[in-house]
Amino acid sequence: MEDYLDRLNIIQRHKLRNLCPRKIAEHHHLDWEVFEELSARPQMEVAVCSPAWRRLLTLAEPTYKELVLEFYATFTHTQKGNSDHANAVQFTLGGVEHSLSYWEFANALRLNSREAGGPPLRLDLADPTDFPSQAYFQSICLPDSVDQQYVASQTRASLLRPEWRILNHLMCTSYTPSAGSANRVTLRTLWLMHAMGRSEDTIQLGSVLARTFTKPAISTTRALVCGPVITALARNYGVDFTWMTLVCAPSPLSEATLRNQHLLAHHGRQRWIEGLPQPPPPAEGDQAESSAAGGRRGRRRIPRRAQAPASPSPAPRSPSPGSPPPVVVPISDQLAAISQQNDRILAGQELLHTRLDRERDRGRRILSGQHYIMSYLGLDPNAVHYPFVQSPGFEDEYPPPTGDGGDAV
Repeated sequence: MEDYLDRLNIIQRHKLRNLCPRKIAEHHHLDWEVFEELSARPQMEVAVCSPAWRRLLTLAEPTYKELVLEFYATFTHTQKGNSDHANAVQFTLGGVEHSLSYWEFANALRLNSREAGGPPLRLDLADPTDFPSQAYFQSICLPDSVDQQYVASQTRASLLRPEWRILNHLMCTSYTPSAGSANRVTLRTLWLMHAMGRSEDTIQLGSVLARTFTKPAISTTRALVCGPVITALARNYGVDFTWMTLVCAPSPLSEATLRNQHLLAHHGRQRWIEGLPQPPPPAEGDQAESSAAGGRRGRRRIPRRAQAPASPSPAPRSPSPGSPPPVVVPISDQLAAISQQNDRILAGQELLHTRLDRERDRGRRILSGQHYIMSYLGLDPNAVHYPFVQSPGFEDEYPPPTGDGGDAV
C-alpha cells in the first residue's frame, strides 16, 4: 500500500485514506450451469438477450483489495451532456493513468458489439418519458399482478416473474446499489432490464458502469462495488495482481442463494421451475386477504386468544438403541433443591426488610433534625412555609393570613 501512496497526488491520497476502512461488497454473477440444473436456462436467456449484457452479467473474476482501492481513489467521471467525449472516464491501475471515452471504457471490458463511429447509443436515462415503463412492467410481472400500477421506487419486486426478479436483485446488489432497494423496482433498474431483453445493444454500458462507480467514489459510507469489473480492466491492461490481497473469489448466484433470497417462489403461487418440491401449505388464517388499495398481499398475525387450542403433547418416545439412558433425579433431591431455593428467597426478603427499616429510621432522624432547627429559629414546625419565588396566581390560590385591620401580617 505504501507504493500506491507514493504514486498518488495529495487529493488521491486523501481519498485513499477515506476508502481504506470502507467495505468491499460481494459481487454476484449469473452462472448458466446453475440455471441448467434448475431447468431454467431458457427463461433466463429470454430475459437477457443482449450479448453485451450477457458478457457483463456472467463476468466471473476475483476481487483484490489493492486494485479496488487504487481504482476508486483515482476514478473521475466527467459528464458533458449526452455525448461521448475523449476523457469521460479517468482512472489509474497499476500506476498507469487511463483517460477513456465511454466506448473505449466498455471496449476495454469487451462489452461492445458495435464498432466505433457507428450510430450513437443511449448513454443515460435523463428523461424517462419515451420509455414505456407501465407497459413493460405489465409484460414481466406475474399473471395475477398485471392490473397493478407501476410506481417508481415503490413497486415491490415480488410482483415480478422470478427471472426478472433475479435480475432486479442482481442489479440492486451488485451494479446499482442503494439502501433498501433490493425489494423495490426503481425506474433505472426497470430501464436496464428492458435493455437486457433486446437482441441488439440499445445503451452504452460504459456510461452505465461509469455512473455505477461514481456514487461510491464520491460517497463516504457506500460499499465499494464491482470488484470483478476492476479486475477485468486490470487483466486487459496487463497489471500484475497475483501478489495482491484476495478479498473474495467469484461468487455465482447459486441455488442456495436464490432460495435464501426467496427468488424461486412467490407466496405459494405457481412454481417457476418444474420438478422442484412444493413448499408446505400455509396455516389457516396465516395468509391475509389482499387489501383494497393496491391489492398487495401480506401476512397478518393472529392474536393468541383467536388461535386454535394447542394439540395434546405426544407420548414420550422410547430411547433409540445405542443412546445413553436418561438421567433420573430422585424426588428427595428435587425437594431438597426446592427447599434451598425457598430458603434463599426468604433470606433475601429479610435483608430487604432490614434495609427498609434502616431507611425509615434515617428519615425519622432527618425529620426530627428539621423540627429542631425550625424551633430554634422560632418557626412553627407544623406550619406550611412557601418558597420565596412564587409562580403567577400563587397568592390568589393561597392568600396570606390577615390581622384584625385586614393588613397582611
